[in-house]
Amino acid sequence: MSTYITSHFENENWNEVPNEPWGTSNLSNTSLDKTFTGEIVGTSKVESIMLRLTDGPMAYVGIERFDVKLDGKTGGFVLMHDATMIQGKRDSTLRILEGSGTGELAGITGTGEITPEHDFNLTYDL
Repeated sequence: MSTYITSHFENENWNEVPNEPWGTSNLSNTSLDKTFTGEIVGTSKVESIMLRLTDGPMAYVGIERFDVKLDGKTGGFVLMHDATMIQGKRDSTLRILEGSGTGELAGITGTGEITPEHDFNLTYDL
């Protein structure tokens, strides 16, 4: 049976490095750190590629490495990001990379959701 937990996070050390221009669009490599409080406690590191088109649509793909404690278990895992925002509508897929769990989180699988309020919701099996 899957477990659902939620946590708030703060972005820290946002570092966005522009790539070569794509016409009038902006492509960048972005890295940042996150600190989680709530049912997930710990930190993560994100590496992503972001694309912003001049007429509004945005997309990004990324990899996030977690070092956390959840439900009393300590370890880590990798979360894969794939997201777009078109005409204000957000669509994303956040999935734990199977086989990436370490420590007491070895074997973890699941999916995540990030809210505009910087809450992270995780549904997982372990």
